Amino acid sequence: MPKFKKVQLVLAGIFTILFFRFYHLQIYQHSKYEEKAGNNSVRKISIHAPRGIIYDRNGIPIVDNRQIYDLAVIPFDVTDQFDYAMVSQRTEVSTDELRDKIAKGKESFHRFRPIPIKRHINFETRSHLEENKLSLPGTIFSEFPARTYPRNAKLTHVLGYLRVVTDLSTSIPNQGWEYKLGDVFGFSGIERVYESNLRGRDGTEYRLVDIYGIDHGVYQDTPGQKPTPGESITLTIDIQLQSLIEELFEGKKGSAICMIPTNGDVLAFVSAPDYDLNSFAGPVPIDLWEEWNTNPEKPLINRGIQGLYPPGSTFKLIGAALAKEKGIVGDDWTINCNGVYHLGDRDFHCWNTNGHGIVNMDRAIHQSCNIYFYHLIQKLTFNNWKEMAESFGFGTSTGIDLLGEKAGLVPGKVYMNTKYGKFGWAIGNLLTFIIGQGDVLVTPLQVVQLMNIIATKGATKSPHILLDRPSENITVSLKTSTWNFLQQATWNVVNHEDGTGKAAKVSGCEVHGKTGTAQNPHGEDHSWFAGYIVKGNTPILSLAVLVEHGGKGSVEAASISHKIFKYAQENITL
Repeated sequence: MPKFKKVQLVLAGIFTILFFRFYHLQIYQHSKYEEKAGNNSVRKISIHAPRGIIYDRNGIPIVDNRQIYDLAVIPFDVTDQFDYAMVSQRTEVSTDELRDKIAKGKESFHRFRPIPIKRHINFETRSHLEENKLSLPGTIFSEFPARTYPRNAKLTHVLGYLRVVTDLSTSIPNQGWEYKLGDVFGFSGIERVYESNLRGRDGTEYRLVDIYGIDHGVYQDTPGQKPTPGESITLTIDIQLQSLIEELFEGKKGSAICMIPTNGDVLAFVSAPDYDLNSFAGPVPIDLWEEWNTNPEKPLINRGIQGLYPPGSTFKLIGAALAKEKGIVGDDWTINCNGVYHLGDRDFHCWNTNGHGIVNMDRAIHQSCNIYFYHLIQKLTFNNWKEMAESFGFGTSTGIDLLGEKAGLVPGKVYMNTKYGKFGWAIGNLLTFIIGQGDVLVTPLQVVQLMNIIATKGATKSPHILLDRPSENITVSLKTSTWNFLQQATWNVVNHEDGTGKAAKVSGCEVHGKTGTAQNPHGEDHSWFAGYIVKGNTPILSLAVLVEHGGKGSVEAASISHKIFKYAQENITL
């Protein structure tokens, strides 16, 4: 075969192979490569879903959403035309930080995903940058649903706040959701506890980007998916009552919790000092959180469930319940209070240094006589006293749907032996325990639960913040005569002419309570009042009020309680 013919055959073979290869790529696999080509010009963008609205028990929105704007950049689309100086000038983000973010983004596996440049920009800034889009290839704007709080009440420690996912290895709620960098999640309070309810599902949209990285808007040929808003929830909170109590605690430290004794609904929950969730937009900034966290007033601490305090004389009801239940003393058992009790070489004083004279148990409660209970504890056993306190819920958490609740402390022999040694403690410690001092520590929520139990004669419910959350039954089995005594004694505290809780009285309504003054080694005593109000033979509201450094419970805490009971008388009907 001539040499020329061989060359022709070789060339024909090569062109045949090329033909079939072009056919395979351009015809047979057209759809596959068309999709890949489209991916170079169409970007998939996440659309943030608004979180669920939070309502109070009367359907009033207390947490809502408002739209704010975020500026982001798709690193892959950024070209040399990008005007770093313009973005820096408008966003106050340095050019070095911009370049560093974009450079890292280009090297990342997620270089097609938007990276946030500036959150919470205003409409004017957005408009200016949009007008110069040709100089800003790869930039996109998104609407970001931020929280807003339309009511005067803060409800800070119940609602909680949001944080931003800055590192996927950081601890975030494991709720079966996929989180992305830049997402927000509930970090504390109800926002955290009910994250899976409140968090919606983000949507997607596809945006057309040309070869220069310029965003030309939504790509109409590829339908996206609309975001699904989070589920709205309703709380047990009465926002008007909450607002009232927050005003009463202005400038004070402490806690106040109100509940419905018969069903466990928490009507108001105040921990002071607090912080203003409306002071920033979107998730809480790190620098602001650090400021709160280092504040000596400790506004981040939820004093209602995390503050541990001596209960003071409110705890005398435990010793009285035990003595009545066991039949250890009768109404005719009296002691003479002269203001001081001598034990060995120590003196234990009554708050009334002049003494109360001859007192029985009822008078000892409504006049809050310490000397009577110093004598009474010596007729009780340490173990029985501890068991009675624990039956009323002290020493264990209540199970409320908030994070970080502490159990408090009801000391027993094992605890005392461990802390002080077997021979390092004696009857003197017990004298302080029965009046709610010494090692005894409680939370305000546990104290209001004590009142729930007395108000319902041992048939109450566990506390909860979410309105439709099932409550567990709480049952304390005591004799009817014991319950009758406790209810009458707490009535006398408020209504007897010599009662220490007279400041809490409300005319035309049945108010029960117990005052307490808790000694504080770091300053003035803490002021306690715990009680409940009855309307139409039904207890409609219970409360525990603690004012740190507030002095006697008969003054500061009782006066605040009066205003709360007055609100309940006028506004609450079950």
